[in-house]
Amino acid sequence: MKTRINNINKTLFYLFIAAIGLVMLLAGGCKKDEPPPSQSCQELFWVTNKGAQMPVLMTGNKESAFIVLFIHGGPGSSSIEVAGIYSGNSPENLTDNFLLASWDQRYAGYSINPDPVDWSTVNVGQYAEDCAMVTEQLKIRFPGKKIIVVGHSWGGAVLTKFISNSAYQDKYNGWVTAEGMVNGFELANAMLSYSSRRCNELIAEGKVQYVDTLAYLNSVVLDPVAYDKPTFLRLQMLALSLEIPGQKPFDPEVLSRCSKLEKSVFPDSADQNRKISNAGSPVTLEIFYNQVYFINSNASYVNISKPGLIIWGENDCVVPTDAASPFIGRLVLLGKTFQFKLYPDCWHTPMFSNTQQYIDDIKKFVDGL
Repeated sequence: MKTRINNINKTLFYLFIAAIGLVMLLAGGCKKDEPPPSQSCQELFWVTNKGAQMPVLMTGNKESAFIVLFIHGGPGSSSIEVAGIYSGNSPENLTDNFLLASWDQRYAGYSINPDPVDWSTVNVGQYAEDCAMVTEQLKIRFPGKKIIVVGHSWGGAVLTKFISNSAYQDKYNGWVTAEGMVNGFELANAMLSYSSRRCNELIAEGKVQYVDTLAYLNSVVLDPVAYDKPTFLRLQMLALSLEIPGQKPFDPEVLSRCSKLEKSVFPDSADQNRKISNAGSPVTLEIFYNQVYFINSNASYVNISKPGLIIWGENDCVVPTDAASPFIGRLVLLGKTFQFKLYPDCWHTPMFSNTQQYIDDIKKFVDGL
């Protein structure tokens, strides 16, 4: 009897060990295809360069091999303000998969800047240098990680200047530009061609009030050397007024996440007032109205050594798709490695109107590096 009980106990013991082994095997099989466990990070640090103190908010997965650095648009906007857009319940959100860095540029967002303004630092080359300083700090704080830079709108101008500089090629591993303002003169031409196309469409619909507008547009000749500010501004206003209707509504849940994260980092009204002041500062107007036209990185595109992703909204009236064509053409001629994604029914802010598609494409691009 005692021997029989011992045999039963042995059998149960072996079955128990086998069950544990099976569970461990299954668990190991599941983990193989999943991202690394998300070790949540929320940290704020400051980068100081030539008198400006610029905040960088870290969120996301500390265990990831990648840092995704966001370069906001505007000029004068804030990456921190919209950082919450990349988190959420979706399995394809960025915060579970990567460590994210949201950087507010000098004279923008929550940055603290010299008073009076140091006008010698108000140019796209300086902002690209600031970007290089940010990447250096990221490498020091998070050694061994690869850095992907993502620039939206005006941030595309900063990004292009950064990735086109031969001295910065060791500071990033890939790049993404969304609706990027990569060349000011070509932006003006893009607004001109977009507005002309829209006028022709509206006239074909029987809206004859646009005949005079089209006649004006047909008379415009842009000079790449002599900047005609009134014409540039008029083209901008016309392009905005001719926006294709029907923009996708923004998801209120996404906006709520953004607001919640932003307030957890900068809860004081004084900080909020500084952000608002930066957005409407003379620096913002100087960059947009007097300097955007002269942004030109064409000569240095040859220096770009890392793969990229270009994203554009088909219906963008702020930086129309016509501005993407010459940029893409030069990259092709130079034999550069990049992908191009055109979003139908998307305007100037794919991160809001096409959130999941935008996040998915960035994730696939980074995973493919």
